[in-house]
Amino acid sequence: MVSTGTHSDGVPVVAYRIARASGEVLAARQDYLDFYAASTVKLAVLVAAARELDAGTASLDETCTATRTFTSQVPGAGEYTIEPDDVDGGLPLDGTPMPLGDVVERMIVVSSNEATNMVADRVGLPAVNKVLADAGAIDSVFGRKYSDLAAEQAGASHRTTAADLCLLMSALVTGRLASPERTIWMCEMLGRQTDRLLTAAVPHGTPFGSKSGWVDGIRHDVAFVGEPGPDTLVISVCTRGYDEQAAEETLKSLGSLALSLT
Repeated sequence: MVSTGTHSDGVPVVAYRIARASGEVLAARQDYLDFYAASTVKLAVLVAAARELDAGTASLDETCTATRTFTSQVPGAGEYTIEPDDVDGGLPLDGTPMPLGDVVERMIVVSSNEATNMVADRVGLPAVNKVLADAGAIDSVFGRKYSDLAAEQAGASHRTTAADLCLLMSALVTGRLASPERTIWMCEMLGRQTDRLLTAAVPHGTPFGSKSGWVDGIRHDVAFVGEPGPDTLVISVCTRGYDEQAAEETLKSLGSLALSLT
């Protein structure tokens, strides 16, 4: 989803890491540079949900209630609604019951901010940040729900680096963050993500999955290519300061370059 805010000073910057999920780095540039994470950290929310499912404290068919209104984490700030440019038009009307599995699907496949906030409320922000820590993504944070402008103004943010996104995806596809069953479930869902950039040139029949993120001046993507496991190719790219067309071309080009290294 696109935000009306900006997290860029307009100076074009690109950072990336191309690696094997086992940890072998094949190529990198400025991969420890800090960026606003946009929707890429929804990967960690996905894993937090998978862990609840593994623990038996959640189920895919449990009932959630569709909503576009949430309570700010800032005491006294009250309720807020998703910013107009970010609204998920495919979400049912507020108050409509829907299974948790469908909420998670919308969070990943169409990057719904409402769905992400619903899942984040269900699992809690500490569980999401525990996922980041367990993956070794020590420079990343999931600081607030989406569109919580009061929290953003108070300094709560979503931050990441290309290195951390690569570590997070690598930990996911190698099964280090959840059970084998839930790892397969997550990888298959990431393969249905509709915003394909790094995976645009992946040959037909090759397994892949990805999670992109964007706001004004920011365009990121992190992807895996190949059968999930230690030899899987993992690519992460973060950009800042490019217009949308230039950013997408940069991501697609780096995705093609990464495939040529295998």
